[in-house]
Amino acid sequence: MQTVSHKAFARRTHLFFTLLRLAIGASREFSDFRADGISAEDWEWLYRLCGRQSLLGVAFYAIQKLSSGKPETLGMPRQLYLKWYYQAEGVRSLNERHYACSRELTQKFVAEGCLTLILKGQANSLLYPDKFVRQTGDIDIWVSGGRERVLELLRKMDLLEDTKISSHDVLLPKKVFGEEVEVHFGFGVDRCSPFANKRMLAFLDAESHNATLVPEGFYAPSSKFALVMQLSHIYKHMLGLGVGMRQLVDYFMLLRASLSEERAEIASLLGSMNLRRFAGALMWVLSECLGLESEFLLCAPDARRGRVLLREIMLDGNFGKFADRRRGSVWRWWLKNRLRLVTFLPFDFSEVSWFLLRYWASFVFLMPQRILALRQYKERHK
Repeated sequence: MQTVSHKAFARRTHLFFTLLRLAIGASREFSDFRADGISAEDWEWLYRLCGRQSLLGVAFYAIQKLSSGKPETLGMPRQLYLKWYYQAEGVRSLNERHYACSRELTQKFVAEGCLTLILKGQANSLLYPDKFVRQTGDIDIWVSGGRERVLELLRKMDLLEDTKISSHDVLLPKKVFGEEVEVHFGFGVDRCSPFANKRMLAFLDAESHNATLVPEGFYAPSSKFALVMQLSHIYKHMLGLGVGMRQLVDYFMLLRASLSEERAEIASLLGSMNLRRFAGALMWVLSECLGLESEFLLCAPDARRGRVLLREIMLDGNFGKFADRRRGSVWRWWLKNRLRLVTFLPFDFSEVSWFLLRYWASFVFLMPQRILALRQYKERHK
């Protein structure tokens, strides 16, 4: 994004969060969006930032509420309004397809006697004021039975061809269902500490049975399951590729939809799962930037760690796709990622230490396979 003065950046960031608060029902204050108070350049900047954070659909929902279809009342250029409108309609169309696909997937696996959950994605979309405005990625469906049972089932259903199998899921090619689908036999999250991880997975496994069949035709996880699973998921991405504001808006909606006794139970478990420090950072961003009321917080906000989290989000964009460390050579990317992790040690020494230890253990363990793959590559390209 173009360089702007610190004052202009602060004002535009304030506009960005005001727009998000309006979209998710956290505020009704819109005086900042008077036509004489926001320029065409401001709107272009907001459009690019919403794109980086995968929040174009959510933000446009607020814009429609503010403008009633007349962008000139907000000082927004007509051409930008139309471009944003068409992209928001694309988000709506993709959500419609993903709801239909989630229903089809659920029916197929339930017919085989499996429990299923739609993780994140469409389950989160249902919590928004308009269930079609959240920018969705792929479809994540958890299927019970464990790795071997799920792989055998996919083989039986002729769905294993051209798939990519990881330690916790199977990525189906888009040609199968017309959308990108990840079939999970694990929950796709873990804590780096093996002790905390064991406790968290035991909780998720027990809570996976408390799903709800929603009118859209798929099973959504319970609030307690989603609060733990997505908190760990956000933390995992912050330490890995990066995390965006879309995931935090999701968590805002989860907290707002949960019951006080559910939040109290999750709050009591945060320490045992090595999530309390990160939860404090997340609560600070949600309260400071999105206006989450104190009654919905899982724990006391941690401003020091929260500022670190917010900096990562605003600089790197959704899943770190716009991070500076992604530019340049592979070696530059690798070195910057390692240095970035070291800077996180004061954030949470225990969890980051486990993360680094596990990374280097995996690096050493996989080295023979990497050397073999490199030799085979050179043989094929002689």
